[in-house]
Amino acid sequence: MSSCSRTKAPRSVRIRRNHGISSSPAKIVADLDDVLLHILSFLPIKTLIKCKRVSKRWRSLITNPNFSNTIISSKHPLPISGIYLQGTRNIEYRFVSLENDDEVNEQLSLPSPLRFLDHPTPIIVVQSTNGLLLCKCTCPPNHFTRNYYVYNPTTKQKTLLPQISGHVALSLAFDPSKSPHYKVFCLRKSFSSVSSVYSVSSDLYHIEVYSSNEGPWRRLVSVPSFPLPQPITDLSNTNTVFWNGAVHWFWFCPNSRDCLSFDINTEEIKTLPLPFLDYQDYEETPDVGTLRFTEESKGNLYFIEVNDLGSSDLPVYEMERNSSSWSLKYHVDLEPLAAAFPEMIRTEYYTDRKIYSFSVIGFIKGETDAESYIVLHIPNKAVKYNFIDKTFKKLCSFKPSQDDDDGGHYFCGFRRSFHFIESLANV
Repeated sequence: MSSCSRTKAPRSVRIRRNHGISSSPAKIVADLDDVLLHILSFLPIKTLIKCKRVSKRWRSLITNPNFSNTIISSKHPLPISGIYLQGTRNIEYRFVSLENDDEVNEQLSLPSPLRFLDHPTPIIVVQSTNGLLLCKCTCPPNHFTRNYYVYNPTTKQKTLLPQISGHVALSLAFDPSKSPHYKVFCLRKSFSSVSSVYSVSSDLYHIEVYSSNEGPWRRLVSVPSFPLPQPITDLSNTNTVFWNGAVHWFWFCPNSRDCLSFDINTEEIKTLPLPFLDYQDYEETPDVGTLRFTEESKGNLYFIEVNDLGSSDLPVYEMERNSSSWSLKYHVDLEPLAAAFPEMIRTEYYTDRKIYSFSVIGFIKGETDAESYIVLHIPNKAVKYNFIDKTFKKLCSFKPSQDDDDGGHYFCGFRRSFHFIESLANV
C-alpha cells in the first residue's frame, strides 16, 4: 500500500481554490511587507503621509519607528514646505506655503492660533528644527505655569517635557541623519559673582539637557559655569538656531555682536562673532539693528542685518558648515521689487526720507545657487526673490489683523518665522 504525503499549497494557489480567480500582482505585493516597504521607501514624505490612510496595516508599516527613522535619515535634509509666521501677539500665526511654486499663488493667509487637538489653550512656537517644533503653552487652571512640548506638526504627535522654570532660553537639537533622538538644552543662570578687578557683577550660567532616549533634565557637569559673551540687557529676546551640530543663542540687541555656541557632541562652549558690517566704521547710522535675521538652510548658516531702511541694498552673509568665518554671499536689490509693489515705499514722518517697508521671513537654499531664494514680508504680502536671476513673485496675501499695518506710516513685520518641514520623525 502506497502512502502519499500532503504538503501545504502556496498561498496564491489556495486563493485560486477559494475564490476561483488568481490573485492580482498588486494584491500579492501588498501582502508582502518587505516588498511593500521597499516600494514605499521611494515615495516622498507627502505621499507617504497620504498612504497612511489606505489601511490600518499600511499605517502601521509607515509609522513603525524603524521605517520612519530610515526614511527621514536617507532623505535628509527634507525640503521646506512652508513657513509659520508669529505675529506681534504671540498667539496668532500665519502660514506661507512654498509648494506649487510654478503656479501663481493667490492664497489668502489668515491669522489664527496654533493649538494641539487635545489642549484648550493656544501654543507658542519657540524654535523649529528639521521638522520638529519646540513649543510652550499655559496650563489651566494655573495660567502662570508653562509647559514645554516637542511637537511634530505633520504627524500631530507631541511629547510633554518635564517641568522646568527659571531658565533663560531653551534650544531643540535634532539631526535625523545622525540619530532618531532629539535633545533639548536649557541655558540657566547659576549665580552672580563680583570681580575684584573691576568691582562689577558678572552673572554665570550653566547648561542642562533633556534627551528623548535618556529622560529627565540633568546638568552637564562637564561644562563649568560661564559668563555670556557680552552683558545682555534683555535675555527674553533670544533666538535659537541648531546648526552644524551645535545650538546657537543669538541676542539681537545693540550691545551684542556675538552669539553663544554650544557643541552638543564635544560639549564645548564658544563664541561665534556676527559679521563685521560697514556701518560699524561710522558714528551715526540711521537705523542700527532695525532688522536682524539668522537661519539655517541645508547645512549653511545665513545672517542678514538692516541698519539703513533707506538703502535698496540688502546683503546676505553665509557661513558654510566647515567654516568659522562669514562671507558676503548675495545682494538683494529692493528697487525693482518696490517698483512692482509701490506700497513698499513709505515716507518717514519725522525726516521725510524714503524708506523701504519689509522684513525677512525665510531663506531657502536650493540644490544650486540658481534655486536659492529669500522670502520677504512687504505690506500685506509675502514675496520670494531669486538671488541669481533677480526675479520675484508673490506667494500669498495677508488679510490685515490687529497686528498689521493700518495703512499709515508704520509697517509691522512678524516677530518670528519658523520652517514647516513634513517629517515622519517620532517624538
